[in-house]
Amino acid sequence: MSGTARAGDPGAAVAELTWAAALDAAVAHVGPDKVAFFFEGPEWRSRLTYGDWLRLSDRAAAALTRLGVEPGDRVAVASPGGPVWPVMQTACSRAGAILLPLSIRYRRDELMYVLGRARPKVVIALERLRQTTIVENIRGALDALAEEGAGGPGAPTGPASPRPPLVWFADATAPGEDSAAPTPDPGATEMSWEGFAGLGVELPEIWPDVDARDPVLLQFTSGTTAFPKGALLSSRASNGVAFHLAERMGLREDDVMFSTQPFYHVGGTIGTTLMPLTHRCTMAVPERYRPEVAREVVRRYGATVRTGQAAMYAAELADPGFDADDYKTLSRGWGAGAPALVDAITGRMGVTDLIMAYGLTEAASISTACSWTDPPEVRTRCCGKPLPGMEVLIAGPEGVTDEPGVVGEIRIRGWSLMEGYFEDPAATAAAIDADGWLHTGDVGRLDADGNLHFVDRLKDMIKPGGENVSAAEVERVISELPAVARVAVVGGPDPRLGEVPVAFVELSSGAALDEEELIEFCRREMADFKVPRRVLFVDDWPMTESGKVQKNELKARLGGTGDQLVGSSG
Repeated sequence: MSGTARAGDPGAAVAELTWAAALDAAVAHVGPDKVAFFFEGPEWRSRLTYGDWLRLSDRAAAALTRLGVEPGDRVAVASPGGPVWPVMQTACSRAGAILLPLSIRYRRDELMYVLGRARPKVVIALERLRQTTIVENIRGALDALAEEGAGGPGAPTGPASPRPPLVWFADATAPGEDSAAPTPDPGATEMSWEGFAGLGVELPEIWPDVDARDPVLLQFTSGTTAFPKGALLSSRASNGVAFHLAERMGLREDDVMFSTQPFYHVGGTIGTTLMPLTHRCTMAVPERYRPEVAREVVRRYGATVRTGQAAMYAAELADPGFDADDYKTLSRGWGAGAPALVDAITGRMGVTDLIMAYGLTEAASISTACSWTDPPEVRTRCCGKPLPGMEVLIAGPEGVTDEPGVVGEIRIRGWSLMEGYFEDPAATAAAIDADGWLHTGDVGRLDADGNLHFVDRLKDMIKPGGENVSAAEVERVISELPAVARVAVVGGPDPRLGEVPVAFVELSSGAALDEEELIEFCRREMADFKVPRRVLFVDDWPMTESGKVQKNELKARLGGTGDQLVGSSG
């Protein structure tokens, strides 16, 4: 059931392997006893060796087949960071199934939409995470779908779907050591993880025939639409991206890499799970990211490489408990941020060989990246060159071009692109044109050396009175003020201009700065139509699990449009 043949060659042998085959190769190379993952929660720690990963994964794959999972079927997983993710990712690959990550922050309507749309054959979930009753939320959504046959607002309607079995586990360290739980009836609607594992004691003599080009990951991403779309990604795309990003970070087999990324995002399923398969390193992963947890995990496991979104680095640097000595083993990693933040990461935190990258879910997370061997003024100030076999062009005012300096929509083509949106050919055709170019919805430019410079997301362009203002540009200027720890700029309603820039600002500890001073600084640094009309000082930020500020929630704090005369389109 091979997927779409995307143009270009990843140029990496591991990209031609399925996830499961890559695990086989990794175990053969490093042996069964090397640690692939250290996991850590508030009250627990566990490790997963390469050998246990393979053993538990094959057992889970056998259990999936006993439950009737066939190649192309979806298997949903909902959990914070823990061993279940790498085990189920390669188990799905072995069985020919497609992994469907579910955010633990989804509520009933969101679960109904995604589950109703994707129709998984099996659902696997942690029982609860402190106050979040994950299994209860999923159980309610599955029951409603079985009764109503509808996937909630925006999902296709139809006859009631058969209720898939729900596999739950109470301990975030699962799957761990083998348990002697009785084997359940494969037709049961619910079972424990131990019972599920009991179904896989006997491995099949022949596994399904699976190709690296087959879809293996169904990642829902909201993008700019009202309802999320499911991007189908292959082992070839995801392994290729993991390999080349690791190469550009200088990742080695003896490295310990600290990952901040939740597994139900591509930063986790690709950037965390797959790097041990491509580079045979060790990962250190917290159950959930928090600034104080980050420094503890880095220190405890002696992490040498790390990941992080701009907001995460800013939070760690601003944390009262920050101590550069906790990060002394780090030297390399990827990140993002304005120049002042990047300088603090490389200086105060000591991640001297930091690189920046660009990508999106529809292209398996990363399409361009700097190299750790690039000069600092390059790798910390742009998003680097395309990965081998990938192409990047800019759709400017006068057409699509690779000319330096032209600002326009970023277009991407090559082997890392999704196979398409799940069962949505119209949306796929709108995103990927007939020549194979993905229209990203992001704005950027290329320089004379072919490096990509990210400018802003089209949806983050603010249009006061018809002018175009990049939120990222305003954020960059404001972040140059020493008193500013974090800033986010959004479009706020204005009765005369339609919308105007509004800045949300968090001050550095002990710093003083008022609204008038900040606005006056901006007036000196940029055109008047770019200057924020309001400044709101905050210390609580609505964040996604992957560490990004939720600008839609910031906009909601500004209220409605009132009596404005001009729409936000200018």
